[in-house]
Amino acid sequence: MVTSHDLEVHSAEEFESLPEDGLWEVADGRAILLPGNEIDHQEVATELLQRLLAALRKRGHGRVLPTVNVDIPPSRFEAFRTRVPDLAVYERRPSGKRFVGGAPPEVVIEVLATRRGNVERTEKIDDYARAGIREYWIVDPFGHAVEIYALEGSGYKLRGTAVEEIDSGAMPGLRVDLRGLFEVN
Repeated sequence: MVTSHDLEVHSAEEFESLPEDGLWEVADGRAILLPGNEIDHQEVATELLQRLLAALRKRGHGRVLPTVNVDIPPSRFEAFRTRVPDLAVYERRPSGKRFVGGAPPEVVIEVLATRRGNVERTEKIDDYARAGIREYWIVDPFGHAVEIYALEGSGYKLRGTAVEEIDSGAMPGLRVDLRGLFEVN
């Protein structure tokens, strides 16, 4: 039986001992079991995954994974932090089960589950910048657009909003066609 005490996580070892039947994030010493996403969200994420795979094949290198943990350098008040983006695009394959600190993916992508996207636009944008992820895409299925953020210094700057095509600044040669992406459902 899992108790509230069991959900405190302060190290990678404690993270690895969490139940394996779910996706877990760790923030502020708390293990967070992620709820399942709505069908519309999953359809957009799956369609984008397929388009990324095709674009990476055309580019000749690079990979993409759905729902993989990305470790975030902890703040001075915590010992361990990890997030689960909807998609992670990368050049170097991670070893083990997740992207560990110091070796993040080049691009992480979050598909908004709500119109406001509170966590994606506040906590996660800060965490991904702290991890050194060069580009962050927020896919807005409500507004039918993708916001592209580029890492500048210790934070992200909005590079633009795409509705037809994205040319990645973090992975030169990666061009993703967005036309019809939001019509999958």
